[in-house]
This record gives sequence, C-alpha cells and structure tokens, in this order.
Amino acid sequence: MEALGINAGNLFVNIICFAIAYLIIAKLIVKPIKKMTDNRKEVIDKGIADAKIAADLRENALQESEKILNAAREESARMLKEATDQIAQMKEDYRKSVDAEVSKELRDSREYLNKERELMLSNLRGQIIDLSISGAKKIAKKILSEELSMDEAKQHKLLNDLFTGIKDGSIPGIDRLPNNLTKMEVTTAVPLTDEERAIVEAQLSGKLAEGVVINYVVDPRILGGIIIHSGDYLIDGSVLGKAQDLKEALHKG
Repeated sequence: MEALGINAGNLFVNIICFAIAYLIIAKLIVKPIKKMTDNRKEVIDKGIADAKIAADLRENALQESEKILNAAREESARMLKEATDQIAQMKEDYRKSVDAEVSKELRDSREYLNKERELMLSNLRGQIIDLSISGAKKIAKKILSEELSMDEAKQHKLLNDLFTGIKDGSIPGIDRLPNNLTKMEVTTAVPLTDEERAIVEAQLSGKLAEGVVINYVVDPRILGGIIIHSGDYLIDGSVLGKAQDLKEALHKG
C-alpha cells in the first residue's frame, strides 16, 4: 500500500472517521428526516383520505339535496294542481249554484206568470160568457119571440161547453184512444175548473198507464174546445181546429 502511496494508518483513521460520521449523520440527520418524511406522508395520506371522504360527503349531500329539491318540486306541483283543481271545482260549483238559482227564479217567475195568466183567463172566461149571453139575448129579442129565447142557464152551459170542449160530462172522441198511454197533454182555451178537471181525469183514467199524470195547458189561440195529445195520438176538438177543417173542406169543394 505504501508502494501505491497510501498510508495504512491514515486510511484506517479515515475509515473510522467516515464510519463515525455516517453513524452520526444516520442517527442525527437521516433518521429524523426519514421520520419527518414518514410523518409528512402520513399527513398527506390522511389529507387525501379526508379529502376523499369530504368529496364523498359532498357528493352524497348533493344527491340528497337533489332528492330533497325533486321531492319539493313534486310536492309543489301536487299542491299547485290540487289548488288549481279546487279553484276549478269551486268555480264550477259556484256556476252551478248560480245557474240553479237563476233557473229556480225563472221557474218561479214562469209559475207566477202562468198562475196570473190562468187567473186572468178564468176571470175573462166568465166575462166572455156573460157578454156572449148578453149579445145572444139581444139578437134573440130581435129574431125570436121571448118564449122561444133560450134561458140564461142553458146559454151559459152552451158557451161553457164551447170553451171547454166538455159536453154533458163527457169528451167526444175519447174512445179512439188506445189503452196504457204513458203520457197525456190536455189543452184548452181557458183554465178548467176542479170539477171539469175531475171529468177529464175520469174520462181518461181508463186510457192511461198506472201513475201517469195529465199535463194541463192553457192556450187561448185555440179559441175554444179541447185538444188531447199523447205521442202519435191526437184528438183535436178545438174551435180553431174545426174552423181549419171547415176551411179545408170548402177549398176542396
């Protein structure tokens, strides 16, 4: 080694010094640095793990908030639909209520007007009969002797039969109607009295099905007599109908 210029003593000393320096560095510098890097790694790993947990929590929170928002939207839409339906139902109920009230008032008005009309016609019926009798008396006095003049009671009955179409307690033509009719309408020029209605119902009772109610109509346009109508069946005993039949017969002749 001396031939190579290396001093064995110095080499040994240097090796010892290097070994001591290595041990010192390894213990005092490398080990703390390694420990510090390990701790740093643990902190970083923990931070990464915490960040992942936080990210998962955030994702879960977002998903949960989305569910809550969707549920809130659905509930809001449901409540809005219910409110809209309730408002529409309230409007419909109010409209029906108003329509029913208006219809009732119209029916009441019609019934009142019809009753007033029938009362006026009833009063007018008596006045017309009295005037007709008075006129007939005047004509009879000019044409016939007083003995041949018809008494007032007979004149009254004759005109009453003319207006109602009921003659001697019966209605002509009833036999032409079939049995078991399911509806019936009776039209006269003047309102019938209770006694006259009783005659009509007695005459028609055998022709009607059980429970059928007669509908009475007052129409001054027929001038007098009675019209009985049920479906396809018609008995026209009105003065207007007889006048039209006479007119048609004259045209044909």
